[in-house]
Amino acid sequence: MVGLERHGKYGLLRSLVVASSHRGAGVGRQLVTALELRAAAAGISELWLLTIDADAFFARLGYAVADRAAAPQAIRETAEFSNLCPDDAVLMRKEL
Repeated sequence: MVGLERHGKYGLLRSLVVASSHRGAGVGRQLVTALELRAAAAGISELWLLTIDADAFFARLGYAVADRAAAPQAIRETAEFSNLCPDDAVLMRKEL
């Protein structure tokens, strides 16, 4: 499962989850790719995400670490950015 929050031309990738029995089989990559395609088709030009421990996975998919101050205002105002994820979560972004 993977979620997407739309905020104008920005998207916030939310909650990528793959059952432990299916990890390592490319399911996470397929879910992210499908989300990226749908986001781009909907006019989203950048995806942002916060992660505690999956930064290496997302880096392999083309996401780059970003400074929290660089996040667009729309992303900074989300509940995930402002209070759900800890301050030490890694912020990442990808242009579509």
